[in-house]
Amino acid sequence: EDSDDDDDDDDDDSEMNEWSVRKCSAASLDSMANLYGAEDILVHLLPALQESLSHSDQWIREAGVLALGAIAEGCEEAMKEHLGQLHPYLMTQLTTPDTLPQLKSISAWTLCRYVNWAIDQVHSQTNPQPDIIGKMTEALMARILDPNRRVQIASCSAYGVLIESAGDLMCPYLEPVFQTLVRAMGMYQTRSMMVLLDTLGTMSDYIGHAIGEENLPSIYIPPLLHMWTTIAKGNPFDRTTLPLMETLASIALNIDISFQPWALETFENAMGVIETCLMYLSTQEDNYDDEDADPIICAIDLLDGMVEGLDGNFPALVASSTRYNEHFLALLHTLTGHDVPGVRMSAFALMGDLARQAPTVIQDGLGELVDEAITNIDSIQPSVCNNAVWAIGEICVKCEGNPAPLQPYAADIVQNLISLLMGNSVNSEGHVMSVPGLAENAAATMGRLAKVSPNFVAGDLGRFLPGWCDGMTKIS
Repeated sequence: EDSDDDDDDDDDDSEMNEWSVRKCSAASLDSMANLYGAEDILVHLLPALQESLSHSDQWIREAGVLALGAIAEGCEEAMKEHLGQLHPYLMTQLTTPDTLPQLKSISAWTLCRYVNWAIDQVHSQTNPQPDIIGKMTEALMARILDPNRRVQIASCSAYGVLIESAGDLMCPYLEPVFQTLVRAMGMYQTRSMMVLLDTLGTMSDYIGHAIGEENLPSIYIPPLLHMWTTIAKGNPFDRTTLPLMETLASIALNIDISFQPWALETFENAMGVIETCLMYLSTQEDNYDDEDADPIICAIDLLDGMVEGLDGNFPALVASSTRYNEHFLALLHTLTGHDVPGVRMSAFALMGDLARQAPTVIQDGLGELVDEAITNIDSIQPSVCNNAVWAIGEICVKCEGNPAPLQPYAADIVQNLISLLMGNSVNSEGHVMSVPGLAENAAATMGRLAKVSPNFVAGDLGRFLPGWCDGMTKIS
């Protein structure tokens, strides 16, 4: 099974996702290890493990490695004394060229089930191994370029787990890692590519600003943008674009101003996705599912990541776009009134961050945006409601000392917040709703509105004061 042809993609996915006797057995062993612990499990398991791991038949070794990974959580402490031998063994199974793809895959998974032990060795007082993370990274990078799809996916996933635990211990290896991942982009098919993009996002989330230092962004951002352009030209609804945009959003957020050289292209690509998908959905009347709007949501979240990452430079970015600078505000208003709740939720998150980081971008359309946010203060859609309330609160912060922009909307804001603070919100069946976090958010926004002008809330103080105090006490 050494091919990676497109025709095999669906079959490969089906086989990997199938709930088999083998997977059931491993899950049962995992549960038993967590329930009974090492004392009751290892006395019976270790002899069988020793026999299977040393067997000449690779399939038997594969079963042994799977069992070894299954007990990692429940028997973590007790297995530490054996890992000095087992870790090199797993590395050998992973790196030997003629090893079965299934054995390589399960070795990658099991290695990272014991990743905490490996990290402990970096700083060990008795026998430190400062290069162990580097060796694991090198081994996984080699397998990421394996021609077999199963091995590609397992190695990318394992590397993601390693990143989550190792964090900035990865910094010395970032350049060769990014070079390897870019090579993989050129050879991966859909399923492997989705996992690879998720791994890049994990690197951004857990390593942070270091992935934006020196020439590193120039290694991986241009290939990502090229891939995005290529896919979008063929099919703007291709599901691969979703993790791609999520990854770029995380990168833009975490590398800050280092993203600037690619900001305009990214901005216009994201706006293009939103525009194209809105046009398509408008032709479908009501004959589409909410998930059909997922590309719009991911594109909004990418714009939001750029707002936060570029900080005060976002207004200049919008102004530099000859294609969208005059349409950005109108498009944002359209999104805050879209019929798909997820689109509105992301749009209000973007609106709130624009109020915080780039208020000049929305000042000319502030009234329409606030009005749309008020309309969405409805706990039947709690996530949308939460973001709408928060966005209004961020606008209030920017209006302190200048109450005029909010004067026409203050009464409606107060009335809608009172319903959230006093528990008068009801669901579609008429039952009172209590949405976690909503009272706190409403209390904070009411307080911010009062700072803009005490007169906005003074007349209704007796109606909401108990609920406001209760909401404030819940804020940590």
